[in-house]
Amino acid sequence: MHLPSLAFLWHRNPPLHAALLTGLLLTAACTTAWTEPSSEEQKPSDVSRLLPPGSTAVTLIFSDTLKSQTRVGPLFAKYGLHATLYVSSGRIGFGSGYLSLGDLRALAEAGHEVGSHTLDHEELEDLPPAEVRRQVCDDRVALMGLGFSVTSFSYPFSSDTPPVRQIVSDCAFNSASATGLIRNPTGCPNCPLAETLPPLDPFRIRAVTSIKADWTLENLQSLVLQAEGVGGGWIMLSFHQICEGCATYSISEAKLDAFLAWLAPRASRGTYVMTTHELVGGPVKPPIQSDGGVADAGPFDAGVPDAGSPDAGIPDGGPPGESLPLPNPSLETDSDEDNVPDCWKRQNPGASLGGWLRTSESRAGKWAQRARIGSGPPGERRLVVLQDSGACALAVTPGRSYRLSAWYKTDSQAGFVADYRTSTGNWVSWTTGPDLRLNATSYAHGTWTTPPLPADATHLSIGLALRAAGFLLMEDFALEALAPPP
Repeated sequence: MHLPSLAFLWHRNPPLHAALLTGLLLTAACTTAWTEPSSEEQKPSDVSRLLPPGSTAVTLIFSDTLKSQTRVGPLFAKYGLHATLYVSSGRIGFGSGYLSLGDLRALAEAGHEVGSHTLDHEELEDLPPAEVRRQVCDDRVALMGLGFSVTSFSYPFSSDTPPVRQIVSDCAFNSASATGLIRNPTGCPNCPLAETLPPLDPFRIRAVTSIKADWTLENLQSLVLQAEGVGGGWIMLSFHQICEGCATYSISEAKLDAFLAWLAPRASRGTYVMTTHELVGGPVKPPIQSDGGVADAGPFDAGVPDAGSPDAGIPDGGPPGESLPLPNPSLETDSDEDNVPDCWKRQNPGASLGGWLRTSESRAGKWAQRARIGSGPPGERRLVVLQDSGACALAVTPGRSYRLSAWYKTDSQAGFVADYRTSTGNWVSWTTGPDLRLNATSYAHGTWTTPPLPADATHLSIGLALRAAGFLLMEDFALEALAPPP
């Protein structure tokens, strides 16, 4: 039996539970002497193979970067346990409901693992491959740029198709997990009772469905007991909010505390609480940009090429006066035939009644987009460039203004809108233009110039909005970069 030394485990992985180390010592006493492997010998799943036969591993994961997860720190410290937090870097510090960078660093310093959950918590199977790569690769790049060692990934909404799994592997992760694939008290009756150790597929680690507020302590305990009852395995439990009935996917602090108090002593029975990385193992690989380049160690630049190729920095927004290549500006292309132009998105803020139509009432091409609002409560209908991390949204330069234009018809209040993405991945609702001139019977050409972009802007999404009862027809958008102010 070839086992690494305790010193190797202690220094190469987050500290293992003391009872687990005791169990490993007892196991080793009946085997040949341990030998020290080289770093090249440490392969994914090596750590899970060290568990004594019949062991049960429990991983407690907390997803979505939620502020209430700060309670993980004191609750888990009471019992000497550690969790895995799956984080979307675009949500860090994005308002009072999300974890701040300070919160995350405090949790990591306490021994909790920080994993990736995409830049923007996107359902990956619905995105084009280039945007999947950006969501997956660049989230790891961003998190590692903040100082976290990231090896584990979790699919938002369990969107783990084979092509998506390959991208996760290409982005230098060691593992990925998906919820809803283990039998639980509320469903999945034909699913296995536990994941295997090591997992059958490290890029599709099967986890229990997300825990809901109405689950009892006995429900949680039953998941551990069912794994123990079949001779061991891996149970991964997915939590979100820690609060008293504040959300469907939540658990009260008292219930979580009671579960941890019940779970921690089970190490003496061969049930160990471990993070995802502790069980999967493997090296922390260099961060890979979505464009295939290895990210440098410094901050993202504003378009100056790095030493390697391709550039790991953010491209600039083009020279002054240059027309920028808006995606699908004529709104003609609709490859998935959902009546929404590729790289554009319909938004319906507010409570107004109305609808959308892909119409042949076009000025020059075959198709245009028509928005309608009826009488009733206030609201808008907006058509904007898809707010992603660069597949559709345009790279821009802070401090630069941009001139928007489009052809339109309207009998109501309508105007341009512009939002920007920050260097941390958050989309900010930025600014709107004045109402366009009424022109209900023939197409008119509307233009508007944005204010200078804020210092932290990296990408831009523009569009048109119908703001009151009536209709708006639109097509043939354009965008031009203007010279920065002197």
